[in-house]
Amino acid sequence: MAKFFKTAGIVVLILLVLVLLLTGIGRLLGGASPLSQFLQAALSPVDKLLGSGVAKLEDIYGYMHDYDQLKEENAALKARIAEMANEVRRSQDANEENERLRTLLNLQRAHMDYAMVDANLISWSTSSWSSAFNIDRGSRDGIEAGDCVITECGYLVGIVTECGRYSSTVRTLLDPRSAVAARMETAGITAVAAGDFALMSQGRLKLTYLQDAGVLIIGDTVLTTGSGGVYPSGLVIGTVADLRLDQGGFTEYGIMDPAVELASLRQVFVIRGYEEENDAD
Repeated sequence: MAKFFKTAGIVVLILLVLVLLLTGIGRLLGGASPLSQFLQAALSPVDKLLGSGVAKLEDIYGYMHDYDQLKEENAALKARIAEMANEVRRSQDANEENERLRTLLNLQRAHMDYAMVDANLISWSTSSWSSAFNIDRGSRDGIEAGDCVITECGYLVGIVTECGRYSSTVRTLLDPRSAVAARMETAGITAVAAGDFALMSQGRLKLTYLQDAGVLIIGDTVLTTGSGGVYPSGLVIGTVADLRLDQGGFTEYGIMDPAVELASLRQVFVIRGYEEENDAD
């Protein structure tokens, strides 16, 4: 566009000089001379064309000036919108963090016997045969292999399997090697909530070794029993989703959805120790 204005300006300047030169010659010859009259007649269209060209250039210049101004204003508006979007995201993150802290405070008040350490997820296992992730806490923070891992809501996540000085590995409930003694909150029957390779890709668990004569209730909450001394009792594992028969058609087993959303995990809490219910006996 700048090249266009440069070229057009040169053309207009040449025409202007030509008109002035011929006009000057006509005046020197006298306005009544035939040559002067001829020059005036010849220059009349050029003069009109020149005037029209100058007006057109002025219009184009005005348009380009407005265009550049609008472009600057548009860029400023885009920058402001991006800034406001960042402010909204920061506000949402702060609200989510405050909500997590309030929920954690309620959990701590309900379980004064829990000695917990907060930890952040740093990476997930790349194996398709397991479900595990790494956290930024280790033995220097008092964490040991076998410690239970939960969310701020008290949902069971898994267990620490490996512990270094500065980081640890957590095996989740979905891992095929995972098994937790469980009870149904409403039905009262016991079972084992276990990871299953076929169900791992679906984000589900298997309820096996169901108590004799027990009846599963779809939607019933599944809790830890606390037996074995690994997991505190009363932690929420998930909910009953389905009841199925094995391939032989004789043994019933349940399908459950875990309470924790593993894909959205960013922070967890490691229970370094707790008082077992039978400690007072």
